[in-house]
Amino acid sequence: MNRRSWSPFALPLAALLSLGPVAPSASHAAAMPPEVLEALLAAEFARVGGDAQAAAAHALVAAQASPDVVLAERAVESALEAGDTFRAAAALERWTQLQPQSTRRDALALRFHIVQGDDDRAVDTALRLLGDESNLSVLVTGLEAPYPDQGVIARAVLRALLVDPRFPQRLDAWLAMAGLAQRLGDGTLSSQWVDALVQRFPADPRAGLLRAERLTQRGEREAARAEVRLVLSRGDLPAEQRRIAAEALAVLGDPEGAAAAMARGPQDARSMTLRSTWLARAGDLEGLRLLFNEAEMLAASRGAPEPALPLLLGELAERLQDWPAAERWYRRLDQGEARDRARLRLGVVLARQSRFDDSLAALRELQADDSADGAIRRDAFIAEADQWESRRRRPEAESALTRGLAVLEDDPGLRVARARVARNASKPAEAEADLRAVLARDPRHAPALRALGSLMLARGQPAAAEPLLASAWAVEAGGPTAAAWGEALWLLGRTAEARAAWQRGRQLDPADPVLADTLERYGQ
Repeated sequence: MNRRSWSPFALPLAALLSLGPVAPSASHAAAMPPEVLEALLAAEFARVGGDAQAAAAHALVAAQASPDVVLAERAVESALEAGDTFRAAAALERWTQLQPQSTRRDALALRFHIVQGDDDRAVDTALRLLGDESNLSVLVTGLEAPYPDQGVIARAVLRALLVDPRFPQRLDAWLAMAGLAQRLGDGTLSSQWVDALVQRFPADPRAGLLRAERLTQRGEREAARAEVRLVLSRGDLPAEQRRIAAEALAVLGDPEGAAAAMARGPQDARSMTLRSTWLARAGDLEGLRLLFNEAEMLAASRGAPEPALPLLLGELAERLQDWPAAERWYRRLDQGEARDRARLRLGVVLARQSRFDDSLAALRELQADDSADGAIRRDAFIAEADQWESRRRRPEAESALTRGLAVLEDDPGLRVARARVARNASKPAEAEADLRAVLARDPRHAPALRALGSLMLARGQPAAAEPLLASAWAVEAGGPTAAAWGEALWLLGRTAEARAAWQRGRQLDPADPVLADTLERYGQ
């Protein structure tokens, strides 16, 4: 194992501490022997005078002359503050004599041993901390703290713990170490922890999800789906783990299976919202109708349902194109964050019922509401622009977005929307200017990347479009992005890559209409 001598050029050990020594209170001091009080006062005077070495020396004298654990703790802290490793070790030994079991002492000792380069003792201290399950976070914090060696010894401790038979057989501890190794910059070590825990806890559903993640990384998506379905088949699966597994199944291209898995067990607005999202992604209208009826029954069974439930019912009614029902549910929301979202959707639903003036009034009221969430206000301007565009009144659409940009200065979503209007109005230069302005501030803005890539495609420039769309996919994968990216690849003669892009899009959004239209145009 690795031992390092202390270097006077290392960062001060005081950086590891959150508290320093303080002078004793009057009541505490009155009960102290004179020699202890004298040493403590000398330590305090030295500390105030900026002589950390003298303060550490006097604090250690006080600790060794007293059975008070508090004084031993102060002696350790003083020595660490002074960078005095000899006295820090002596104070830790005294503290151990007075209090053999102490989480606070072990946490300080762990950091002391790491700074010393003594990974043997650091490992022993780490295992002692893990003797109490509640100390897991203390250990993680201690190993993750900034050190002069940039985490070299901390990573050595993690490697030693991985093969130490004394490491506790608790999956949460193994997961914590895997995550810590990743944060310390050692992906290989993190993978070793994950592989080991998968082998050690084969029956735990969390291990099954990790196996699925490994299979996905290797491109074995069907095997990964089978692994997730196996986890979901467990009757004793906790609700939160069921949600995580269902989300994994949706990401792996089975949104209907994810919705069915989420339908098991008690339901609330959160679980039903997930089911709605997945059923919509799968294009399952019958499933959405059944979910709407189920959600209505749940709302009726509760005198005052949580605001998210009426909001969900309104959104479900929209997906089913039952505009009066959507309006009815949105109007039931009269407070909280859900209310602003309902006001936005109400404006859209009124327009769907050919009540354009009412829709415009609702949207403009929301646009002018300074108390509303900024993103909701932005979407209200975009919704108004969409409605003007649907009536082929593009000047009014541009005006709505320009008003929005005056209120919400340089909002990227509004710029992207204005670029779309400009493109539809055969003003590609204006559209490109808006999109490039967004990307100049945020090169990873997925909607702008996608819109600019699509604009390049429309101009007959697939070579310029392809890297933009590839970047958009890397930031925010989805059906529309896959459609455009695949088209750019196809036009460049890279047909195998185009098919692969479209396939990945189908796996994520099997019912996406943009992707379906693109596939039909190219005979796929």
